[in-house]
Amino acid sequence: MSELFDVGKMEQSINKAKRRSTWKTVLITVTVLTIGGIVGVFLNRTVTPLMEQPIADSFHLFNQISGANEFISTMEAFPGLFGGEHHYKTYKLIEGKVVYTGEDGYGYGLFRNEWLGRIGMRSPIIFGGAYSEDNLEYVQYNVLGQRQMTFFYPLLSYEHASNDLALLDEIGDDKVMEMALSFDQGYTSSEAMELIPKTVTKTWLWVNDVDEKDEIQAKSFNEDGEIIAKTNLLRNENTVFGFSILTPNGDKAEMPAENFIGSISSGTKYRTIWQDEFKRLNETISGEDGVLSVADLEIYGAVVTGTAESLATLKDLPFIKASSLGIVVDKY
Repeated sequence: MSELFDVGKMEQSINKAKRRSTWKTVLITVTVLTIGGIVGVFLNRTVTPLMEQPIADSFHLFNQISGANEFISTMEAFPGLFGGEHHYKTYKLIEGKVVYTGEDGYGYGLFRNEWLGRIGMRSPIIFGGAYSEDNLEYVQYNVLGQRQMTFFYPLLSYEHASNDLALLDEIGDDKVMEMALSFDQGYTSSEAMELIPKTVTKTWLWVNDVDEKDEIQAKSFNEDGEIIAKTNLLRNENTVFGFSILTPNGDKAEMPAENFIGSISSGTKYRTIWQDEFKRLNETISGEDGVLSVADLEIYGAVVTGTAESLATLKDLPFIKASSLGIVVDKY
């Protein structure tokens, strides 16, 4: 009977049971965590690429129709937990010379958006880009201090349209440069190519993406809501749409107009931050029939490259409404 009430043995038995229970709990926890981790890694590796693909495809399609005379040089992927980031660098080809123009990135997944959650501002105004005739008193630059090109609508009468072709006499023969040309009217892509002399390198064509309903003038109103002033708008090189005539290697591109159309059509299918712009472009450019074709493309301008001597052949040509100098670099 005394053994039944042996407190010491009872405590030993209880402690032993507690230890067994504790080890059992630890073992179950480790097992669950291990299995959960393995399943999580498997799901992450399976699901993340599915979230990555539409964003990456949409970005590359958008890049193909925007960024005047600019290409992507490198792309780095940083996958994470059910999402990730892509960082890229860009360059321009100016008479065969590769010019670095900056870097950027975008995100995807459950915990990142395409903008990577960024907010910010540019200061001073020379880094903001020219968007109206009022900004023309400033030369615009990117964050690397490189000149940015400006485009002018053919259907607006500008009081101070840029004529940077006049600057060529001040540029030495040891330099090569890019120049944005704004036309006096819309042309077909073949007409635009024929208009520009063979002495200069044609790199990129600006496609009209506005119609009569679009606001291309900024309006000022008085207290009664009446319009008291209008300011003509411009397009910065980062906001125009068009297509490159050259490949990223500098060779002549095959069917660039058709590829431009294909990029827009494909881009409308992806639910990304660029989808609305793809849809707007498709609707605006395609016209009344709603079917986008090469015949719908109206060329408003172009980007050309060359030396001061070769670009001087563009002076006084009647179809050039305005000219805007871009990046200038050493020839060698």
